[in-house]
This record gives sequence, C-alpha cells and structure tokens, in this order.
Amino acid sequence: MLGEGAMETAEESTVSVETEVVMSEEDVLREAVKLRSEEAGVEGARNTQVLYFDEEYGSNDVRLIELSPDLLKILKEEKSFVLRGEAGEEAVLCTSDKTYSVRECTTSNSLLLTPDLSTDTASVSDVINTRRVTSTNFVYYELKLCRAKLDKMREILNSSAYSGEENEVSEKGNKLTMEDLLGNIQASEEELKSGLDELGAIELNGYWRVIDHDYKTSAVSRILSLLEEMSWSWEKVPLIESCHTLAQLQPRFVTELCLRLYGNQDAETEEEVFIRLSEEKICRFYGQYILSSSAGKFNLNEFLEVWQDSLPDGMTADLTHLRGVALVNKSSKPHTISYLAVTDLPVQPARRFAYLFTRQEKWSHSDIIPYLEDLIGPGQTVNALLLKHCRSTTDPATKQKIYNAKSRG
Repeated sequence: MLGEGAMETAEESTVSVETEVVMSEEDVLREAVKLRSEEAGVEGARNTQVLYFDEEYGSNDVRLIELSPDLLKILKEEKSFVLRGEAGEEAVLCTSDKTYSVRECTTSNSLLLTPDLSTDTASVSDVINTRRVTSTNFVYYELKLCRAKLDKMREILNSSAYSGEENEVSEKGNKLTMEDLLGNIQASEEELKSGLDELGAIELNGYWRVIDHDYKTSAVSRILSLLEEMSWSWEKVPLIESCHTLAQLQPRFVTELCLRLYGNQDAETEEEVFIRLSEEKICRFYGQYILSSSAGKFNLNEFLEVWQDSLPDGMTADLTHLRGVALVNKSSKPHTISYLAVTDLPVQPARRFAYLFTRQEKWSHSDIIPYLEDLIGPGQTVNALLLKHCRSTTDPATKQKIYNAKSRG
C-alpha cells in the first residue's frame, strides 16, 4: 500500500509520449497548394507544377522567338520557317509568302525554358507534376513584317544575262537554279517568284536568266520593225508567225518573251495566238532607249518630238509613261529632261536621298515620290521617309511643298 508521498512520486514519473508524423515532399507540396487554394477560394489544385533545375541546366543552345498568333498558326500549318542571310547580312525569317526582319531583344525578366510545362488552366487535379528547367534566358528574337530584299537578285541575274546563243557556255558559271536563288535571296518563295516575273526572268535549261538589256532592246526593235513591214496593228500581233519570221535573227523564246513582257494575250485561234501590245510599255521602252543613249540632258520639247516620231502609229507619248526613269526640270530655260532610273539608285535610304540631291537640289512631292516607293515596307509611309531625310518648305508661287537636303550639323 502506497502512502501519499509515494503516489505523488508515481504521478511525477508519468511521461507523455506524442506520435511523430513524417510527411513526404509531395505531401508537403500538396498541403501548401491546398492551403493556397483555400485562401483563394478555389477547390482543388489547378494543374500544379513544380519546377526543378535539370542536371544539364545552363546549356543555352536554344534560341527563343516571339510569335504572334497569326505566325503561330502559320507555323503549325507549314511546319517550318526558313531563316535566310549570309555573313554580314541581317537575318530574316521567311514563311511561304512573307518576309520578317529578326531583331534581338533583351528582358530583365528570367525566361525559364521547361520542355514539358502544361498551359492547361481548366483542369482541376490533386496530382502535383514536377517539371525540369533546362535553361534561363534573358534574350529573345522579335519578328517584324518587312519588304523582301530582292535588290540583290537583279545584280545576280544580270551577271548571267542571256545575250544570244553564240555567247552561251555549257558550264554553270554564275547561272542559278530556283534552289540557288532561295539560298541567296532574302525573300519568301512567293515573293521571289513575283520578283522574277517583274524582272522578266525566264527559266532556261533549269537556270533562271534575264535577257541582257542591249540584246532585249534589239529584239524588241526587230519586233516593232516587223509590225511596220507586215503592216500589222500593234493591237493584234500574231505571236506564232512573229516567232517564225524572226527565227533567223533571234531565238523563238526571246521573241515570245518580249511580246508577253510588252503586251497581253488578246485572242487565240487553233493556229495563232494574238498579242495586244501595251501602249504604256512600248512608249516607256522607246523613251527610256532614247534617254539612256546619252548621259546629258535633252531639250524637253525636242525630246518629246523625237519620242513621238519613234512610236508605232496610233500610240501617243506621255511623260507619265516615264515615271521612275526620267527627271524633268521645268525650272530651267529651256525645260530639260534626263535619264534617271530608280533601278540604278542605292537601296539604302540615306544613300538614296544623298544621290537624289546631287542630281537636283530641290524636289517637288510628285517628282520625288517615284524614286522612293520601292523603299517602303509594310507599315511604312513615304511621308515618314521624307520627314526623316528631308527638309521641306512651301513654294510661295504654287503653295506646294518643296524638299531639299537637311543641313548637316
């Protein structure tokens, strides 16, 4: 029997034992997510993903490109884009029909690259997924729709221009296939083909060629002389007969190409195809030919007379036909006209303006526009280009804007 003192001793020796609960890392995460969900008033975890840094973290051989919804849709449809550009050129990205400039951008935010990250925000699940982070990026590339860079193509094709069978060689030389052009020109395939059409290029034996300028001038002159000799109307030129008649002087494909370049198919029978020549294109052809024959200036009235006399009957010369190839100076006495082709000018805007102001100190809006339109890309305007590179004043007599070079300083 224990006394009172013994009972106190027994009570004092009684030990309270608590059960220790060990939670896994996943359980801790789940509880944390649950707590956050309860605080936010959301039932269940919404597609919770935990990021961890991969063993190979730090290898940064992946480049990030920001895509608009439209470009993302195109990528999904076409499956691929093409980056084009040689050393020393700014890269462009091409789809099947458009060209985009590529600009490097930096951000102060960390862009974590996680290959398996899910963006499904609708699903509700208690499962916690772990996702590996392979690299952290602070640089990405931004795309902006731009003008296809076709200027280089003209130079490349002119180096292998066709100038007659007697000058042809069997070796490839500078001649290029479509694949070669796509590898050298910063343009989409559709834009490149459109550029080839504008240049009047033709595929010969698998290579894309243009006709040499002087050779083409002679070929067109023979066609127009044939019209006069045969008393054919320029409004209805028989293509097949023309090719046959001139076959001893130039290849049939050259005659056909020239007729189609300077006219449009008008009618067709079982035996013949008829071409209606373009008045504007033929007038431009003769006017450009006369102007380019001299490096100097022509008296405007004398030129107009010679130009009109050179045209087929029924065609009327008009200065609008020489837009972008002739510079008219009505401030001089007498008025003059000289050869200035936009295709011969520098392609860089600053150099283009510098050259234009060496040819003429002051320009009206209507005179300078034809020499700037080829520089305008998507989202750009001629007026913005003028504002950047010119100083404008108002002619007190005509109230029209006059542009001259900005003062240096």
